[in-house]
Amino acid sequence: MRDVIVAYDGSPEAQAAVRAAAELHPGRTLVVVSVWEPGLAEMMAAGRDELTGLTYSAMTPEMIATVDRAERDHASETAAAGATLARSLGATAEPYAVPDERDVAETIATEAERRDASVVVVGSRGLGRMKSRLLGSTSQGVLRRCERPVLVVRAPH
Repeated sequence: MRDVIVAYDGSPEAQAAVRAAAELHPGRTLVVVSVWEPGLAEMMAAGRDELTGLTYSAMTPEMIATVDRAERDHASETAAAGATLARSLGATAEPYAVPDERDVAETIATEAERRDASVVVVGSRGLGRMKSRLLGSTSQGVLRRCERPVLVVRAPH
């Protein structure tokens, strides 16, 4: 049986996605994917954030490496927490921290293809039309980019 990819960032919506995946896909391995951005510190060290317009002070190569390690470690810990949640629900789960290729949605879709996943499960924050346009929406991005079936789960209110 093919694996199920579950996008996980630790949010209540991502936790709901893990719960739904465990309930709807018993017997399948849940690959709990947390995405991190390599080079984020290097972009920050470049000076100005194009999105926010904020400027940053110069960072040394050691500082950049430290931030990159922290980002990677945080993603690993987040994926492990999601896998632990899945296991507590009786699922077989594998944590997987993956570096961002272009954006989170593209990275998740690429990972689903690479692993020949049966389905991708993502949580939805329900940002609404305006906030989604301004901030982006991972669930919408996965729906647009993924060749696999995608299940979007809303957290209970």
